[in-house]
Amino acid sequence: MNDDELHDLIRQAHPKPEFSPSFQRDVWARVSVAEQTSWSALYRRWGESLFQTLAQPAPAMAVVMTTLLFGAGLGRIVSSENNAEFSRDAYVASINPVAAAHLANRE
Repeated sequence: MNDDELHDLIRQAHPKPEFSPSFQRDVWARVSVAEQTSWSALYRRWGESLFQTLAQPAPAMAVVMTTLLFGAGLGRIVSSENNAEFSRDAYVASINPVAAAHLANRE
């Protein structure tokens, strides 16, 4: 068997499929529908609408103020007045390494 006979045999075994003229358009239409109904597309649309809303001055200011108030409130809860001396000593030790040794001897 020579190469030409082999190529003819392979072509006969694997015929070229024939598709309808609208096949590619139909496939892309199905892909588009699947993308629109996917969770990632839903999250992307939700994120876009959220960022469009936050791009306006009033909602942006509301988010900033809410974050600041939340942070200040959480800071008040976490830190207590009883730890004021400890906080002061920790601050002094962080800016002056020699003071750390002095504070350790004081205890």
